Amino acid sequence: MDALILPTIPMAFAFALPVLSQLLKGNKKFVNAYAMIVTGLTFVLSLDVFRAAYSSEKPLIYTFGGWKTPIGIIYEVDKFGALLALTTSFLMFIITFYSIRYLEHETGVEWYYTLYLGLEAGLLGIFLTGDAFNLFVMLEVTAVAAYGLVMFYTEEGYPAYSGVRYAIISSIGTTFYFLALGVLYYGFGTVNFADLAAKARGYPFPVSEAAGNLLTVFALAMALITRAFTIKSAIMPNHFWLPGAHSSAPSPISAVLSGLVVNAGIYGLARFIWLFTGISEFENAVRVVSTVLIGLGAVSALLASLAMTAHDDVKRIVAYSTILHMGYLAMAVGLRTELGTKAVVFHMLNHSLGKALLFLAVGVFIHEAGSRKLQDLAGLGKKMPLTTVSLAIATISLVGLPPTNVFFSKLVLYYAYLEKSVALVVVLVLSSVFALVSYMKMLYWLWIKKTENNTEVKEPKSMVAVLLLLAVLCLAIGILSPLIIEKVIDPATVQALDVEGYIQAAINVLGGK
Repeated sequence: MDALILPTIPMAFAFALPVLSQLLKGNKKFVNAYAMIVTGLTFVLSLDVFRAAYSSEKPLIYTFGGWKTPIGIIYEVDKFGALLALTTSFLMFIITFYSIRYLEHETGVEWYYTLYLGLEAGLLGIFLTGDAFNLFVMLEVTAVAAYGLVMFYTEEGYPAYSGVRYAIISSIGTTFYFLALGVLYYGFGTVNFADLAAKARGYPFPVSEAAGNLLTVFALAMALITRAFTIKSAIMPNHFWLPGAHSSAPSPISAVLSGLVVNAGIYGLARFIWLFTGISEFENAVRVVSTVLIGLGAVSALLASLAMTAHDDVKRIVAYSTILHMGYLAMAVGLRTELGTKAVVFHMLNHSLGKALLFLAVGVFIHEAGSRKLQDLAGLGKKMPLTTVSLAIATISLVGLPPTNVFFSKLVLYYAYLEKSVALVVVLVLSSVFALVSYMKMLYWLWIKKTENNTEVKEPKSMVAVLLLLAVLCLAIGILSPLIIEKVIDPATVQALDVEGYIQAAINVLGGK
Protein backbone atom coordinates (compact mmCIF):
# COMPACT_ATOMS: atom_id res chain seq x y z
CA MET A 1 0.00 0.00 0.00
CA ASP A 2 1.31 3.43 -0.97
CA ALA A 3 2.21 5.35 2.20
CA LEU A 4 1.14 8.58 0.50
CA ILE A 5 -2.46 7.48 1.02
CA LEU A 6 -2.05 7.26 4.79
CA PRO A 7 -2.21 10.98 5.71
CA THR A 8 -4.39 11.72 2.69
CA ILE A 9 -7.32 9.69 4.03
CA PRO A 10 -7.92 11.59 7.30
CA MET A 11 -7.21 14.90 5.55
CA ALA A 12 -9.69 14.31 2.72
CA PHE A 13 -12.39 13.02 5.05
CA ALA A 14 -11.79 15.94 7.42
CA PHE A 15 -12.69 18.41 4.66
CA ALA A 16 -15.79 16.41 3.73
CA LEU A 17 -17.18 16.07 7.26
CA PRO A 18 -18.61 19.59 7.79
CA VAL A 19 -20.42 19.43 4.44
CA LEU A 20 -21.90 16.00 5.11
CA SER A 21 -22.86 16.99 8.64
CA GLN A 22 -24.66 20.06 7.33
CA LEU A 23 -26.56 17.96 4.79
CA LEU A 24 -27.61 15.59 7.58
CA LYS A 25 -28.49 18.47 9.93
CA GLY A 26 -25.70 17.70 12.40
CA ASN A 27 -26.69 14.09 13.05
CA LYS A 28 -24.36 13.18 15.92
CA LYS A 29 -24.63 9.41 15.38
CA PHE A 30 -23.49 9.86 11.79
CA VAL A 31 -20.58 12.09 12.84
CA ASN A 32 -19.42 9.61 15.48
CA ALA A 33 -19.66 6.65 13.09
CA TYR A 34 -17.87 8.65 10.39
CA ALA A 35 -14.94 9.44 12.69
CA MET A 36 -14.69 5.83 13.87
CA ILE A 37 -14.65 4.49 10.31
CA VAL A 38 -12.03 6.97 9.08
CA THR A 39 -9.66 6.52 12.03
CA GLY A 40 -10.21 2.76 11.91
CA LEU A 41 -9.39 2.64 8.20
CA THR A 42 -6.30 4.76 8.77
CA PHE A 43 -5.16 2.38 11.51
CA VAL A 44 -5.62 -0.67 9.27
CA LEU A 45 -3.65 0.97 6.46
CA SER A 46 -0.90 2.01 8.86
CA LEU A 47 -0.54 -1.64 9.84
CA ASP A 48 0.18 -2.41 6.19
CA VAL A 49 2.78 0.37 5.99
CA PHE A 50 4.35 -0.92 9.21
CA ARG A 51 4.47 -4.46 7.80
CA ALA A 52 6.04 -3.24 4.55
CA ALA A 53 8.65 -1.14 6.36
CA TYR A 54 9.67 -4.00 8.64
CA SER A 55 9.81 -6.41 5.70
CA SER A 56 12.27 -4.20 3.82
CA GLU A 57 15.98 -3.84 4.52
CA LYS A 58 15.95 -0.26 3.24
CA PRO A 59 13.58 2.68 3.77
CA LEU A 60 10.56 2.73 1.47
CA ILE A 61 10.38 5.57 -1.06
CA TYR A 62 7.15 7.09 -2.39
CA THR A 63 7.14 9.99 -4.85
CA PHE A 64 4.41 12.61 -5.22
CA GLY A 65 3.11 12.50 -8.79
CA GLY A 66 6.23 10.69 -9.95
CA TRP A 67 8.39 13.81 -9.50
CA LYS A 68 11.94 12.96 -8.49
CA THR A 69 13.71 14.65 -5.64
CA PRO A 70 14.87 17.31 -5.07
CA ILE A 71 12.33 18.76 -7.51
CA GLY A 72 9.46 16.79 -6.00
CA ILE A 73 8.53 15.81 -2.46
CA ILE A 74 9.02 12.22 -1.36
CA TYR A 75 8.01 10.10 1.58
CA GLU A 76 10.92 8.04 2.87
CA VAL A 77 9.52 5.59 5.39
CA ASP A 78 11.99 3.87 7.67
CA LYS A 79 11.11 1.54 10.52
CA PHE A 80 11.19 4.32 13.13
CA GLY A 81 8.76 6.47 11.15
CA ALA A 82 6.49 3.50 10.49
CA LEU A 83 6.44 2.63 14.20
CA LEU A 84 5.45 6.18 15.15
CA ALA A 85 2.80 6.25 12.42
CA LEU A 86 1.32 2.99 13.71
CA THR A 87 1.34 4.26 17.30
CA THR A 88 -0.34 7.48 16.18
CA SER A 89 -3.09 5.83 14.14
CA PHE A 90 -3.81 3.26 16.86
CA LEU A 91 -4.16 5.86 19.61
CA MET A 92 -6.22 8.18 17.42
CA PHE A 93 -8.58 5.28 16.66
CA ILE A 94 -9.23 4.22 20.25
CA ILE A 95 -9.38 7.82 21.49
CA THR A 96 -12.12 8.43 18.92
CA PHE A 97 -14.11 5.64 20.58
CA TYR A 98 -13.47 7.26 23.98
CA SER A 99 -14.48 10.70 22.66
CA ILE A 100 -17.95 9.56 21.62
CA ARG A 101 -19.08 9.16 25.22
CA TYR A 102 -16.93 12.00 26.56
CA LEU A 103 -18.60 14.51 24.21
CA GLU A 104 -22.11 13.06 24.28
CA HIS A 105 -23.61 16.27 25.68
CA GLU A 106 -21.46 18.68 23.64
CA THR A 107 -22.47 20.53 20.49
CA GLY A 108 -20.25 21.10 17.48
CA VAL A 109 -18.73 17.62 17.48
CA GLU A 110 -18.50 17.75 13.67
CA TRP A 111 -15.91 20.53 14.05
CA TYR A 112 -14.16 18.58 16.78
CA TYR A 113 -13.71 15.59 14.48
CA THR A 114 -12.81 17.77 11.50
CA LEU A 115 -9.89 19.19 13.45
CA TYR A 116 -9.14 15.79 14.97
CA LEU A 117 -8.78 14.13 11.56
CA GLY A 118 -6.67 17.03 10.34
CA LEU A 119 -4.43 16.59 13.36
CA GLU A 120 -4.00 12.90 12.57
CA ALA A 121 -3.13 13.68 8.95
CA GLY A 122 -0.49 16.18 10.03
CA LEU A 123 1.13 13.80 12.50
CA LEU A 124 1.28 10.96 9.99
CA GLY A 125 2.84 13.28 7.42
CA ILE A 126 5.49 14.38 9.91
CA PHE A 127 6.60 10.82 10.64
CA LEU A 128 6.56 9.61 7.02
CA THR A 129 7.98 12.50 5.00
CA GLY A 130 11.48 12.54 3.57
CA ASP A 131 11.42 16.27 2.87
CA ALA A 132 12.19 19.05 5.34
CA PHE A 133 9.80 21.52 3.70
CA ASN A 134 6.96 19.00 3.69
CA LEU A 135 7.74 18.49 7.38
CA PHE A 136 7.12 22.23 7.84
CA VAL A 137 3.77 21.96 6.05
CA MET A 138 2.70 19.02 8.18
CA LEU A 139 3.81 20.79 11.36
CA GLU A 140 1.52 23.66 10.39
CA VAL A 141 -1.38 21.31 9.65
CA THR A 142 -0.91 19.67 13.03
CA ALA A 143 -0.55 22.98 14.83
CA VAL A 144 -3.63 24.66 13.34
CA ALA A 145 -5.78 21.64 14.22
CA ALA A 146 -4.32 21.53 17.73
CA TYR A 147 -5.05 25.23 18.35
CA GLY A 148 -8.71 24.73 17.53
CA LEU A 149 -9.03 21.61 19.66
CA VAL A 150 -7.46 23.30 22.70
CA MET A 151 -10.09 26.04 22.36
CA PHE A 152 -12.98 23.59 21.83
CA TYR A 153 -14.73 24.74 25.02
CA THR A 154 -15.40 28.18 23.56
CA GLU A 155 -17.79 29.19 26.34
CA GLU A 156 -14.92 29.13 28.85
CA GLY A 157 -12.34 31.89 28.97
CA TYR A 158 -9.18 30.02 29.95
CA PRO A 159 -9.18 27.50 27.06
CA ALA A 160 -9.36 30.43 24.63
CA TYR A 161 -6.48 32.17 26.41
CA SER A 162 -4.41 28.97 26.49
CA GLY A 163 -5.16 28.24 22.85
CA VAL A 164 -4.16 31.71 21.69
CA ARG A 165 -0.95 31.58 23.73
CA TYR A 166 -0.22 28.11 22.34
CA ALA A 167 -0.81 29.42 18.81
CA ILE A 168 1.50 32.39 19.26
CA ILE A 169 4.36 30.43 20.82
CA SER A 170 4.03 27.53 18.40
CA SER A 171 3.99 29.95 15.45
CA ILE A 172 7.26 31.42 16.69
CA GLY A 173 8.67 27.89 16.66
CA THR A 174 7.55 27.18 13.10
CA THR A 175 8.93 30.57 12.01
CA PHE A 176 12.35 29.58 13.33
CA TYR A 177 12.07 26.32 11.43
CA PHE A 178 11.00 28.08 8.23
CA LEU A 179 14.02 30.38 8.48
CA ALA A 180 16.22 27.31 8.95
CA LEU A 181 14.82 25.84 5.73
CA GLY A 182 15.76 29.01 3.86
CA VAL A 183 19.29 28.83 5.22
CA LEU A 184 19.61 25.14 4.33
CA TYR A 185 18.31 25.69 0.80
CA TYR A 186 20.68 28.61 0.29
CA GLY A 187 23.71 26.50 1.17
CA PHE A 188 22.76 22.97 0.18
CA GLY A 189 20.43 23.68 -2.74
CA THR A 190 17.89 21.21 -1.36
CA VAL A 191 15.61 20.46 1.57
CA ASN A 192 15.26 16.74 0.94
CA PHE A 193 16.58 14.80 3.95
CA ALA A 194 18.56 12.24 1.94
CA ASP A 195 19.93 14.95 -0.36
CA LEU A 196 21.00 17.08 2.62
CA ALA A 197 22.81 14.13 4.19
CA ALA A 198 24.48 13.31 0.86
CA LYS A 199 25.65 16.89 0.24
CA ALA A 200 27.03 17.10 3.78
CA ARG A 201 29.13 14.01 3.06
CA GLY A 202 30.26 15.25 -0.35
CA TYR A 203 28.28 12.62 -2.27
CA PRO A 204 26.81 13.37 -5.71
CA PHE A 205 23.03 13.51 -5.81
CA PRO A 206 20.71 14.01 -8.82
CA VAL A 207 19.89 17.57 -9.99
CA SER A 208 20.96 19.81 -7.10
CA GLU A 209 24.39 21.13 -6.12
CA ALA A 210 25.70 22.58 -2.87
CA ALA A 211 27.11 26.09 -2.77
CA GLY A 212 28.76 28.31 -0.19
CA ASN A 213 30.29 27.61 3.20
CA LEU A 214 28.32 24.55 4.32
CA LEU A 215 29.65 24.62 7.88
CA THR A 216 28.41 28.16 8.51
CA VAL A 217 25.10 27.36 6.85
CA PHE A 218 24.69 24.19 8.86
CA ALA A 219 25.58 25.82 12.19
CA LEU A 220 23.06 28.63 11.69
CA ALA A 221 20.36 26.24 10.47
CA MET A 222 20.85 23.87 13.41
CA ALA A 223 20.64 26.75 15.89
CA LEU A 224 17.28 27.72 14.38
CA ILE A 225 16.08 24.11 14.19
CA THR A 226 17.02 23.47 17.80
CA ARG A 227 15.09 26.50 18.96
CA ALA A 228 12.11 25.55 16.82
CA PHE A 229 11.82 21.96 18.00
CA THR A 230 12.55 22.66 21.65
CA ILE A 231 9.49 24.92 21.51
CA LYS A 232 7.44 22.20 19.81
CA SER A 233 8.47 19.59 22.39
CA ALA A 234 8.18 21.98 25.37
CA ILE A 235 11.80 21.67 26.49
CA MET A 236 12.60 24.29 29.14
CA PRO A 237 12.77 27.28 28.91
CA ASN A 238 10.32 26.88 26.01
CA HIS A 239 7.82 24.86 28.03
CA PHE A 240 5.48 27.46 29.50
CA TRP A 241 2.73 27.07 26.90
CA LEU A 242 2.22 23.33 27.49
CA PRO A 243 0.61 23.07 30.97
CA GLY A 244 -2.13 25.53 30.09
CA ALA A 245 -2.78 24.18 26.59
CA HIS A 246 -2.79 20.50 27.53
CA SER A 247 -4.91 20.98 30.63
CA SER A 248 -7.46 23.27 28.93
CA ALA A 249 -8.29 20.90 26.08
CA PRO A 250 -10.93 18.17 26.35
CA SER A 251 -9.31 15.16 28.03
CA PRO A 252 -9.17 13.01 24.86
CA ILE A 253 -7.33 15.85 23.15
CA SER A 254 -5.02 16.22 26.16
CA ALA A 255 -4.13 12.55 25.62
CA VAL A 256 -3.39 13.19 21.94
CA LEU A 257 -1.36 16.34 22.61
CA SER A 258 0.76 14.85 25.40
CA GLY A 259 0.95 11.34 23.98
CA LEU A 260 1.52 12.14 20.31
CA VAL A 261 1.83 15.78 19.24
CA VAL A 262 4.88 16.56 21.39
CA ASN A 263 6.64 13.63 19.71
CA ALA A 264 6.91 15.77 16.58
CA GLY A 265 9.49 18.07 18.17
CA ILE A 266 11.66 15.24 19.45
CA TYR A 267 11.35 13.44 16.11
CA GLY A 268 12.47 16.56 14.21
CA LEU A 269 15.49 17.06 16.47
CA ALA A 270 16.44 13.40 16.23
CA ARG A 271 16.10 13.22 12.45
CA PHE A 272 18.33 16.22 11.80
CA ILE A 273 20.96 15.21 14.36
CA TRP A 274 21.12 11.62 13.14
CA LEU A 275 21.48 12.73 9.50
CA PHE A 276 24.47 14.95 10.28
CA THR A 277 26.23 12.81 12.88
CA GLY A 278 29.55 11.26 11.88
CA ILE A 279 30.72 14.07 9.57
CA SER A 280 34.03 15.47 10.78
CA GLU A 281 33.46 18.91 9.25
CA PHE A 282 30.21 19.35 11.17
CA GLU A 283 31.18 17.52 14.35
CA ASN A 284 31.77 20.60 16.52
CA ALA A 285 28.43 22.15 15.56
CA VAL A 286 26.56 18.90 16.19
CA ARG A 287 28.35 18.47 19.52
CA VAL A 288 27.24 21.94 20.65
CA VAL A 289 23.61 21.17 19.77
CA SER A 290 23.85 17.81 21.54
CA THR A 291 25.29 19.40 24.67
CA VAL A 292 22.51 22.00 24.69
CA LEU A 293 19.88 19.26 24.38
CA ILE A 294 21.39 17.24 27.22
CA GLY A 295 21.57 20.29 29.47
CA LEU A 296 18.08 21.58 28.70
CA GLY A 297 16.66 18.07 28.91
CA ALA A 298 18.14 17.56 32.37
CA VAL A 299 16.78 20.89 33.60
CA SER A 300 13.37 20.08 32.11
CA ALA A 301 13.22 16.69 33.81
CA LEU A 302 14.16 18.02 37.24
CA LEU A 303 12.07 21.19 37.28
CA ALA A 304 9.01 19.58 35.70
CA SER A 305 9.05 16.75 38.24
CA LEU A 306 9.26 19.32 41.05
CA ALA A 307 6.41 21.32 39.50
CA MET A 308 4.25 18.20 39.52
CA THR A 309 4.37 18.11 43.31
CA ALA A 310 3.15 21.71 43.63
CA HIS A 311 -0.23 21.36 41.89
CA ASP A 312 -3.65 20.06 42.90
CA ASP A 313 -5.08 20.23 39.37
CA VAL A 314 -4.82 16.66 38.07
CA LYS A 315 -4.47 17.70 34.43
CA ARG A 316 -1.66 20.12 35.21
CA ILE A 317 0.15 17.40 37.15
CA VAL A 318 -0.05 15.12 34.13
CA ALA A 319 0.91 17.96 31.76
CA TYR A 320 4.11 18.65 33.71
CA SER A 321 4.82 14.93 33.52
CA THR A 322 4.92 15.34 29.74
CA ILE A 323 7.63 18.00 30.04
CA LEU A 324 9.53 15.63 32.32
CA HIS A 325 9.52 12.83 29.73
CA MET A 326 10.36 15.18 26.87
CA GLY A 327 13.42 16.09 28.94
CA TYR A 328 14.41 12.42 29.08
CA LEU A 329 14.05 12.12 25.32
CA ALA A 330 15.98 15.32 24.61
CA MET A 331 18.88 14.01 26.70
CA ALA A 332 18.78 10.69 24.84
CA VAL A 333 18.79 12.42 21.44
CA GLY A 334 21.75 14.52 22.56
CA LEU A 335 23.80 11.42 23.39
CA ARG A 336 24.13 10.47 19.69
CA THR A 337 24.92 6.86 20.57
CA GLU A 338 23.34 3.61 19.49
CA LEU A 339 22.03 2.98 23.00
CA GLY A 340 20.71 6.55 23.21
CA THR A 341 18.91 6.11 19.89
CA LYS A 342 17.43 2.83 21.09
CA ALA A 343 16.18 4.64 24.19
CA VAL A 344 14.56 7.35 22.05
CA VAL A 345 12.73 4.81 19.88
CA PHE A 346 11.53 2.65 22.79
CA HIS A 347 10.65 5.46 25.19
CA MET A 348 8.68 7.44 22.61
CA LEU A 349 6.49 4.37 22.07
CA ASN A 350 6.06 3.64 25.77
CA HIS A 351 5.48 7.23 26.83
CA SER A 352 2.82 7.67 24.16
CA LEU A 353 0.85 4.69 25.47
CA GLY A 354 1.36 5.44 29.17
CA LYS A 355 0.58 9.14 28.89
CA ALA A 356 -2.52 8.54 26.79
CA LEU A 357 -3.75 6.08 29.42
CA LEU A 358 -3.10 8.53 32.26
CA PHE A 359 -4.87 11.48 30.63
CA LEU A 360 -7.82 9.32 29.60
CA ALA A 361 -8.15 7.87 33.12
CA VAL A 362 -8.03 11.35 34.63
CA GLY A 363 -10.58 12.36 32.00
CA VAL A 364 -13.10 9.80 33.26
CA PHE A 365 -12.92 11.29 36.77
CA ILE A 366 -13.32 14.80 35.38
CA HIS A 367 -16.20 13.72 33.15
CA GLU A 368 -18.08 12.25 36.10
CA ALA A 369 -17.18 14.73 38.86
CA GLY A 370 -17.05 17.91 36.77
CA SER A 371 -13.83 19.08 38.43
CA ARG A 372 -10.06 18.80 37.99
CA LYS A 373 -9.18 19.57 41.62
CA LEU A 374 -7.92 16.73 43.80
CA GLN A 375 -10.07 17.96 46.68
CA ASP A 376 -13.22 17.55 44.56
CA LEU A 377 -12.19 14.08 43.42
CA ALA A 378 -11.45 12.83 46.94
CA GLY A 379 -12.75 9.33 47.60
CA LEU A 380 -14.14 8.80 44.11
CA GLY A 381 -11.58 6.10 43.38
CA LYS A 382 -13.52 3.59 45.49
CA LYS A 383 -16.65 4.32 43.48
CA MET A 384 -14.75 3.92 40.20
CA PRO A 385 -12.42 0.94 40.78
CA LEU A 386 -11.64 0.07 37.15
CA THR A 387 -10.75 3.67 36.36
CA THR A 388 -8.58 3.87 39.48
CA VAL A 389 -6.77 0.63 38.64
CA SER A 390 -6.12 1.93 35.11
CA LEU A 391 -4.84 5.22 36.50
CA ALA A 392 -2.60 3.34 38.94
CA ILE A 393 -1.13 1.24 36.12
CA ALA A 394 -0.48 4.42 34.12
CA THR A 395 1.32 6.10 37.02
CA ILE A 396 3.33 2.97 37.85
CA SER A 397 4.28 2.75 34.19
CA LEU A 398 5.34 6.38 33.80
CA VAL A 399 7.39 6.29 37.00
CA GLY A 400 9.13 3.24 35.58
CA LEU A 401 8.25 0.39 37.93
CA PRO A 402 8.24 -3.26 36.78
CA PRO A 403 6.66 -5.05 35.04
CA THR A 404 5.32 -2.12 32.98
CA ASN A 405 6.57 -0.97 29.59
CA VAL A 406 8.24 2.26 30.74
CA PHE A 407 10.36 0.35 33.26
CA PHE A 408 12.22 -1.27 30.40
CA SER A 409 12.63 1.88 28.31
CA LYS A 410 13.84 3.70 31.43
CA LEU A 411 16.31 0.87 31.92
CA VAL A 412 17.64 1.56 28.43
CA LEU A 413 17.74 5.27 29.26
CA TYR A 414 19.65 4.46 32.45
CA TYR A 415 22.41 2.57 30.62
CA ALA A 416 22.52 5.14 27.82
CA TYR A 417 22.94 7.98 30.32
CA LEU A 418 25.51 5.98 32.28
CA GLU A 419 27.72 5.79 29.18
CA LYS A 420 27.83 9.60 29.17
CA SER A 421 27.78 10.66 32.83
CA VAL A 422 26.58 9.52 36.25
CA ALA A 423 25.03 12.99 36.63
CA LEU A 424 22.42 12.11 34.00
CA VAL A 425 21.53 8.97 35.93
CA VAL A 426 21.07 11.10 39.05
CA VAL A 427 18.67 13.33 37.10
CA LEU A 428 16.72 10.26 35.97
CA VAL A 429 16.45 8.85 39.49
CA LEU A 430 15.63 12.13 41.28
CA SER A 431 13.00 13.19 38.76
CA SER A 432 11.40 9.74 38.95
CA VAL A 433 11.20 10.03 42.74
CA PHE A 434 9.54 13.46 42.55
CA ALA A 435 7.09 12.16 39.95
CA LEU A 436 6.31 9.15 42.15
CA VAL A 437 5.51 11.46 45.08
CA SER A 438 3.11 13.44 42.91
CA TYR A 439 1.37 10.35 41.55
CA MET A 440 1.06 8.87 45.03
CA LYS A 441 -0.61 12.11 46.12
CA MET A 442 -3.17 11.66 43.34
CA LEU A 443 -3.89 8.07 44.33
CA TYR A 444 -4.08 9.03 48.02
CA TRP A 445 -6.78 11.62 47.34
CA LEU A 446 -8.71 9.31 45.03
CA TRP A 447 -8.59 6.13 47.10
CA ILE A 448 -7.48 6.66 50.71
CA LYS A 449 -8.49 10.19 51.66
CA LYS A 450 -11.53 10.21 53.97
CA THR A 451 -14.13 12.61 52.72
CA GLU A 452 -17.81 13.47 52.78
CA ASN A 453 -17.85 13.56 48.97
CA ASN A 454 -21.31 12.32 47.96
CA THR A 455 -20.93 12.97 44.23
CA GLU A 456 -22.88 10.40 42.22
CA VAL A 457 -20.56 8.86 39.67
CA LYS A 458 -20.42 5.86 37.39
CA GLU A 459 -17.89 4.32 35.05
CA PRO A 460 -18.89 4.76 31.38
CA LYS A 461 -18.35 1.35 29.81
CA SER A 462 -16.98 2.56 26.47
CA MET A 463 -14.47 4.90 28.12
CA VAL A 464 -13.34 2.30 30.66
CA ALA A 465 -12.92 -0.26 27.86
CA VAL A 466 -10.33 2.02 26.25
CA LEU A 467 -8.55 2.41 29.60
CA LEU A 468 -8.39 -1.33 30.16
CA LEU A 469 -7.06 -1.93 26.65
CA LEU A 470 -4.24 0.57 27.17
CA ALA A 471 -3.52 -0.77 30.67
CA VAL A 472 -3.18 -4.30 29.29
CA LEU A 473 -0.89 -2.99 26.55
CA CYS A 474 1.37 -1.23 29.07
CA LEU A 475 1.70 -4.47 31.01
CA ALA A 476 2.01 -6.70 27.93
CA ILE A 477 4.76 -4.60 26.36
CA GLY A 478 6.59 -4.69 29.67
CA ILE A 479 6.31 -8.45 30.03
CA LEU A 480 7.21 -9.04 26.37
CA SER A 481 9.92 -6.35 26.27
CA PRO A 482 12.80 -8.69 25.31
CA LEU A 483 10.86 -9.89 22.27
CA ILE A 484 9.64 -6.39 21.33
CA ILE A 485 13.13 -4.95 21.64
CA GLU A 486 14.53 -7.69 19.42
CA LYS A 487 11.81 -7.61 16.75
CA VAL A 488 10.71 -3.97 16.73
CA ILE A 489 13.02 -1.58 18.60
CA ASP A 490 16.45 -2.88 17.54
CA PRO A 491 15.62 -2.94 13.79
CA ALA A 492 14.21 0.60 14.01
CA THR A 493 17.34 1.76 15.86
CA VAL A 494 19.74 0.23 13.35
CA GLN A 495 17.90 1.72 10.39
CA ALA A 496 17.55 5.15 12.01
CA LEU A 497 21.34 5.33 12.36
CA ASP A 498 22.05 3.93 8.88
CA VAL A 499 22.32 7.25 7.09
CA GLU A 500 24.21 5.68 4.18
CA GLY A 501 21.27 3.34 3.60
CA TYR A 502 18.84 6.26 3.91
CA ILE A 503 20.74 8.16 1.21
CA GLN A 504 21.17 5.16 -1.07
CA ALA A 505 17.48 4.22 -0.90
CA ALA A 506 16.58 7.65 -2.27
CA ILE A 507 19.29 7.59 -4.94
CA ASN A 508 18.35 4.10 -6.15
CA VAL A 509 14.70 4.99 -6.65
CA LEU A 510 15.31 8.46 -8.03
CA GLY A 511 17.84 7.64 -10.70
CA GLY A 512 21.13 8.54 -9.06
CA LYS A 513 24.34 6.55 -9.23
